[in-house]
Amino acid sequence: MLRSFDHVVHILKKHDGEFAEVHNPSYVYPPREYYPLASPNPHLAELKAILMDMDGTTTTTEVLCIHSLEMMLRRMSGKLSREDWGGIDRAEDLEHIIGNSTTKHVEYLLKKYSELIAKDETIHAFIAAAVSTLVNGQDEARKNEVVQHIKKLGMAPMVDEIMAGSECETLISKYAAKIPDPGFSMLTGMGIDIYYAEYHRILARLGEGDAGKIKEEIPELKDLTGKLIAPMPGIPLVIPLVKGWLGAEAHHLADILIGEYETSTGKPVPEEKKRVLKHKVTEMGKAFEQSPAKLGLVTSSIFYEADIVMGEVMREVSEVIAKSSLGNARKDLILQACEDYHRVYDAFVTASDSSEIRLKPHRDLYSLALHHAGIQPEDFDKVVGFEDSQSGTVAIRAAGIGCCVAVPFAQTASHDLGAATHILPHGIPQAILEYGLFFADS
Repeated sequence: MLRSFDHVVHILKKHDGEFAEVHNPSYVYPPREYYPLASPNPHLAELKAILMDMDGTTTTTEVLCIHSLEMMLRRMSGKLSREDWGGIDRAEDLEHIIGNSTTKHVEYLLKKYSELIAKDETIHAFIAAAVSTLVNGQDEARKNEVVQHIKKLGMAPMVDEIMAGSECETLISKYAAKIPDPGFSMLTGMGIDIYYAEYHRILARLGEGDAGKIKEEIPELKDLTGKLIAPMPGIPLVIPLVKGWLGAEAHHLADILIGEYETSTGKPVPEEKKRVLKHKVTEMGKAFEQSPAKLGLVTSSIFYEADIVMGEVMREVSEVIAKSSLGNARKDLILQACEDYHRVYDAFVTASDSSEIRLKPHRDLYSLALHHAGIQPEDFDKVVGFEDSQSGTVAIRAAGIGCCVAVPFAQTASHDLGAATHILPHGIPQAILEYGLFFADS
């Protein structure tokens, strides 16, 4: 329906609050859009749902994404060693390559490091990524994207040759010189394909049990303690807690939560306060057993990635539960649910449910999650959203959720988290122990 400028201004003036300016990828019209944001809602009268981001909020995978983005640049420049190029500027770049869509991440890096990009190296890397994706890839949407990029370059016959088993070097020799200079939009598409080929290669190896070898091969991972994919602090407790599976036995996991809180703050919790906190967690367990909350996961990762990552997270949560002192009945209930994350999450929304151009900071993924979880607009003020990034916090507020909680970690600490209602540097443990997950009865 067509509307005049004056009509639009009149409607917008009815919103007596903040707006977010969202910049679209370079190939999208209009270049920017504006969203009215839900009014900040610091505490809830009732808690019906918790929606959480995946990478950086629920699980530790951002380091793998950052590595894959840097490898994209190395392959597009031919500077594969530290001696050739020291790598991205983590102090300056991280806030621009975490939390947004892959397109926005790639666009930023290609613009900033444009002087590194070499046409021949880029084309060679793109053909190698195309072969890897079409031959070994598990995500059909990703394969279709690669096919479209090959066709846009005028090299459609290469698709059939790849599927017929042609070697990468043979294809490079035949096609590389024929590919014209790509414009920035096409260059971005090629970069995305190169990035995904690297990231999916790592995920496949993780699935094969090669985590130890991967940590040895990737310099920035060598000193990483623990597993490459693991739940963020507080996740093994908050999941069964809000689902109502812990009840009066929630105190059995409280010590783990308090320990994580002490590690994050660097300060011991006095014994008397520990007793108070354990009682608080127990009362929350009872409350959620009577009125379980819906739980949703919202990620800008595609389904193939989220499926692998959350499968690993559920296994890690199961280990924590199995080693706990919970009674056998509750332990069996939780372990059975963790065998399939679909039994855990009432909404599981990934980039594959939307489009690359409608990911965070657009509201779409969170709006879908609210819909899938069965939360009606009149109950949006009974929802808490957890995010670690600037774009994620904007997306939560733009979807109508006023209780937006930022839980930044090392790589997102520099983000502008002004859209968040609460900023908790100590993450989910702080949200539970200090704020009782923000609902009044806690």
